[in-house]
Amino acid sequence: MKSRYILPIIILTVLLAGCNKFLDTDNLTAKTTANFPLTEKDASEMITSIYANLLYESPETSSEIYVAQLAGDDCLGGNLSFSGNCAVNFLLYKDNLNGLLGLWSRCYRMVNRANNAIATLDNVKKWSDGAERLRHFGEAHFLRALAYYELVRIFGGVPLRTNLETENLPRATVDEVFELIASDLKDAIEMMPDKIYPAGSEMAGHATKYAAEALMARVFLFYTGRYAKQELPGGITKAQVIGWIDDCVNNSGHDLVPDQRNIWSYTNEATESNTTGNRYNYVVNNNLKWTGNSSVESVFATKYNMKADWTYTWFSNTNCLFYSPSGDNYSKSASYPFGAGWGAGPVSPAMVNEWKTWAAAQTYTGGYTTDARLTGSVWSYRALDPNQAGAVLMDTKLDAGEPDYTVSYRYYENTGYFQKKYININSSFNNNILSFALQMFPGISSQTSASLLQIADLIHIRFADVLLMQSELKEDAAGLNRVRARSHLAPVGYSLDAIKNERRWELAFESIRYWDLLRWSGPSLEEIGNALNKQTGFNVVNAAVVVPMVNYNYKDRIKKTEGYWPIPQTEIDISNGLIKQNPGWDPSAQFTDWNNY
Repeated sequence: MKSRYILPIIILTVLLAGCNKFLDTDNLTAKTTANFPLTEKDASEMITSIYANLLYESPETSSEIYVAQLAGDDCLGGNLSFSGNCAVNFLLYKDNLNGLLGLWSRCYRMVNRANNAIATLDNVKKWSDGAERLRHFGEAHFLRALAYYELVRIFGGVPLRTNLETENLPRATVDEVFELIASDLKDAIEMMPDKIYPAGSEMAGHATKYAAEALMARVFLFYTGRYAKQELPGGITKAQVIGWIDDCVNNSGHDLVPDQRNIWSYTNEATESNTTGNRYNYVVNNNLKWTGNSSVESVFATKYNMKADWTYTWFSNTNCLFYSPSGDNYSKSASYPFGAGWGAGPVSPAMVNEWKTWAAAQTYTGGYTTDARLTGSVWSYRALDPNQAGAVLMDTKLDAGEPDYTVSYRYYENTGYFQKKYININSSFNNNILSFALQMFPGISSQTSASLLQIADLIHIRFADVLLMQSELKEDAAGLNRVRARSHLAPVGYSLDAIKNERRWELAFESIRYWDLLRWSGPSLEEIGNALNKQTGFNVVNAAVVVPMVNYNYKDRIKKTEGYWPIPQTEIDISNGLIKQNPGWDPSAQFTDWNNY
């Protein structure tokens, strides 16, 4: 990859788009398995075409990261009353059972392209060296594992494709899917080089051996916890996983950045600009400065660029727009530096209150008295009534440096809180308030729409998570306390409860919480049901009216679904009924309107 914000052009000539296909299989046309790839450059293009499927054109239909964030207990659904976002939050579905067809199709494109690479990379007539050949194979195995891991967590057992044959397949068992994932990750660990790629490197964004080791640990913890097992199918043991995670911690070169807040793009220097009378005081007052993309803490991330246009919108991190406040009657100055978006995922006040209570009970070092990650992760605005000048509907300020914001007329589940980690960020630029990317990287893009200018990496695995997984696997407090020390928290002895709390606050809004709750719950699903049911007892602002949050029985709902989302009905129909639907997704699970619950 050419730089931290310029992604290689996807080689679309390799692919046949729009053919009739089962499981969204892409066949080769002008370039066939007999004549492609022939060169190392061809092979690199083939691998790039797999990575391309980590880009989400519409996160609400194609991203498990988006689905998991709204389904967990960090956030509510948000958006419009009739939006599918509220359905996601209540573990229901909107309109039909094809809501996640985009996710299914994207993951199987990724699988099929990986299968094609694994089957044909040895067509290359000459490699620069043997390590490059192995790296290409290793990345293909890693990406196939990543796709199946996304599918199996969302849907459970899914059809298992490992070759280029197009055939009608039934759902494999969960164990069979995890066996392939584990095997692929083991291959990736053994094939990929033991190096990381620094910011600015043309390889930045590629998976590494250490990313595969970290993902193996995540897969192991999820599978063994969720299904009450001792090892991964195929015989991958806890001791092996500990060996790999230790290697990642000790030898990768990854590390924690000194202040976690500097990982997130709102701390970029452009937000401090005062050329139009706007400056984000929170960043200035706390002396924060963005590390930029590809920081030393980022183990694996999806990279974006400034080459997006209205044809290729997915080159931009569209998650940031969805997680931004709604745009009706929106004032860029009032909310500076946070820009408008679709209002999804307002932060749950129950979560904020739990965080405040936990932080108040901690012991701190170095003169610190609170957990800075709370104000560093949550934008706490004062919601002003647009119908009455200066009238406050909800005052949630956690820090005096935060801006005010006028609640939209139409949007639901406004809570006074949005998360800061992935959100539309503006700066003062040429006497206008526009995306910070234009000021940070001038001259690259002629676009001005925030929809096309979200360049922050979407981090899938970062080193703090690796340290916490290492502690959990080894039942040792070393990694846990290393993460705590970064936030000036005093060391503690090891306990699973300490791990659970640290993971919740350290990794808040990174789409990890929902999966953690599932694995810690085990087959009973008790813990996740109890946690989700805490999302009540507070007020929200619906279309500029303050109302109580509904008291919804998430615990009952998640037991009916067994924690899985619906298989797209289209895929069931195409399979002539060979693929069976998950439990709990009958017509009674259809979402109609927020006010009905």
